[in-house]
Amino acid sequence: MGYRFFLLPIASCLLPVFNNMEPVHHHEIVNLISDVSFSEAFLGAFLSFFSIWQFCIAQISPFFMAFITGVYLLEGSGVRKSVISLFVISLGYLAGFSIIFSLLGSSGIGTAGYLLYHIKNLRVLSGIFVLLTGALIAGAAFLRNLAPVLPRIFWGLAPFIGASFAFIYSPCIPPTLSGVLNYASMPENAARGLLLLVVYGIGLSAAFVSVGAPLAIAVGWLTKGVKRSGLVIFGCALALMVMGIMAVTGIMIYYKAFLLSFFVE
Repeated sequence: MGYRFFLLPIASCLLPVFNNMEPVHHHEIVNLISDVSFSEAFLGAFLSFFSIWQFCIAQISPFFMAFITGVYLLEGSGVRKSVISLFVISLGYLAGFSIIFSLLGSSGIGTAGYLLYHIKNLRVLSGIFVLLTGALIAGAAFLRNLAPVLPRIFWGLAPFIGASFAFIYSPCIPPTLSGVLNYASMPENAARGLLLLVVYGIGLSAAFVSVGAPLAIAVGWLTKGVKRSGLVIFGCALALMVMGIMAVTGIMIYYKAFLLSFFVE
């Protein structure tokens, strides 16, 4: 499945071009598809979150909201410390997701082929990790008064959650990502193509955070008065565990198909 969504769109775009290409025109083709700038990669990724492409991104976006909200509520030790925790977790997620996303998409370097070859097993392992993280959040909801330092564990787990989400995510190919993948597929563009994909991953992650962080703060404010943050935390943990189960069992494929049924007639 990883090959299908990453490589087939690239092949379908490039095959007609290369079929009609003479050797002397190779550099012209490189120049033709190298017009994606770093700012365009970032903005293209960021804005895709708020577009119709959200039907595809929703494979992981609701579960990120659950993760960041649950961990934010776990802090529960004042606004300042909670916001710091939110920032650290967001930064960790952004780093983990962007790195793995770029490695999966950069076919100009050797790691992409290796990761995509083992993508099924990597998704299973990622699902197990997400499932265990959800269970840990549920447990932390009951133990946070006994062990206040427990929420800080998620600071270290955030990059691995980001990486796990990147492995589980089976992206559709918006126009900007298509251009970046096409460019990164050429060996001579490997270094810059990898950086473009990192920037794209950062842009997409930044969109997640721009929605998830205010949502977490709003949920924290709403639950503060009714003293039911523990129930909300448990709900967030349950959502993560459901995602983990879907990734391990392969149900995530059908979940994506369900989401895309709203996008494609």
